[in-house]
Amino acid sequence: MEFLTRENVDEADIVITALESDEQNLLISILTKRLGVDRVFSVVDNPEYITLFQEIGIDVAINPRTVTAEEIIRFTYENVVENIAVLENDQAEVLELELGESSRLVGKPIQDLVKEIEGQFVIGAISRQQSLINPRGETILQPGDHVIMLVEMEFASELASFA
Repeated sequence: MEFLTRENVDEADIVITALESDEQNLLISILTKRLGVDRVFSVVDNPEYITLFQEIGIDVAINPRTVTAEEIIRFTYENVVENIAVLENDQAEVLELELGESSRLVGKPIQDLVKEIEGQFVIGAISRQQSLINPRGETILQPGDHVIMLVEMEFASELASFA
């Protein structure tokens, strides 16, 4: 605490910890929060610790491997997927798809798509012509829709190809 105070860390708006170990990052993050720093970001090597960091009040915990994996996946879906996030240690992905005229997802009620398409997915939101649509089973997807989906990891690339 003396070192952090002497270095005027208590006057910082943001502190980023990127030390050699997650334990050191956690300790420094807690101490800087205790000193009153508004925002604390930590680089976390073990992705399983991210939840721990967030639960104790660290504002942002980033795992470089996860971020890199998300960028690689985003690059592979470049023409179809607008945004992507990897969840739960690579078990699921959140995709934002813009549906084209020839999309296999267009023109059918969501309840029929769920029956026809193998793999687990949930449509969480639809943006259509600047309006947010709350998806229901009878909702029919249209060309130009932006669809936010939660998808099983092993099924994500196949589902993205449907857009």
